[in-house]
Amino acid sequence: MKATTETQVCNKCGLKKPLSEFYFRKDQQKYKRECKECTKKKQAVYREANREKVRACGKAWRDANPEKVRAKSKAWREANPERWRANGLAWKAANLEKVRADNKAWREANRERWQAKGKAWRKANTEKHRAAAKTWAKNNPKKIRANSAKRRAAKLQATPAWADLKKIQEIYLNCPPGYHIDHVFPLNSPIMCGLHVESNLQYLPAKENISKGNRVSLDEQLNG
Repeated sequence: MKATTETQVCNKCGLKKPLSEFYFRKDQQKYKRECKECTKKKQAVYREANREKVRACGKAWRDANPEKVRAKSKAWREANPERWRANGLAWKAANLEKVRADNKAWREANRERWQAKGKAWRKANTEKHRAAAKTWAKNNPKKIRANSAKRRAAKLQATPAWADLKKIQEIYLNCPPGYHIDHVFPLNSPIMCGLHVESNLQYLPAKENISKGNRVSLDEQLNG
């Protein structure tokens, strides 16, 4: 004998539909008289007309049920991994400044965790890290020179606390093609040593800078 499907008529659209197309009310132990499709349309109209109220109610419920929210979010992510990643990437692209600020704040507040995490990733992805570092160095030669000068100055203890590191980096980034960044007074010289500060930096043609070495002219000695 062929099984029959129970149906009922929606009191909104007037169509006869299977009971599976109606929401079941546990409190009354019976199906609603309005079908799911009509219910959703009515809810959409209500949400559009009461956006602020709906947001406030949603926020109040989430604040009162954090565990349920986390569990529901986790279940959705596991069931929709591709959509979750795509939504995350889209949100980050639209809120790039906020993402950068949040990441920076987290790193500053969790410096040891951040360093440990980075170290563990580099150890587990040695080849990938080397390739990424090589690509970055190729695309950022001026930053490489700025960082190298900073490390060299640190070794010589030539960077005072009052040095404007941002201005120093800008000088390196804006170096014209064919020129070098030169310390007017070399960081390491038998005559007199200078500091790694913005006022001690100048642009010199590459050939002139190489020939200068760590020498200081008499005029610079007298008027420096």
